[in-house]
Amino acid sequence: MVDERDYDEASNRYADKKTPVAPIGRAVTGDRAAAHGREFLIGEYGSLEAVEKEIRRGRPKLGHEREGGSPVVRARISDADFAAFKELEHTTGRSQAELVREGVHLLLEQHRRAS
Repeated sequence: MVDERDYDEASNRYADKKTPVAPIGRAVTGDRAAAHGREFLIGEYGSLEAVEKEIRRGRPKLGHEREGGSPVVRARISDADFAAFKELEHTTGRSQAELVREGVHLLLEQHRRAS
């Protein structure tokens, strides 16, 4: 079972391309593969409930866990601002959502209303 203390270690082990992965038997497909995957996840997380808690559909919620989605802010900007924004996205390697959240936070800090 993976817990908070060894999550990073396990994650690094699973993601390390240098770690050899040797087959331990014949490849399985279909329902048998799904059953094997389910058994693996339950073994890693300790229970089906823990697996279901970690695997959610859709984008993760921001902030504290709560029911429903996170609030959404929408706006239109000029073509020139959008081009500059796309360039910022490209040069920083950050997503539009990350940049918008930072921009909103900076604006709130400027007006002393940040959380």
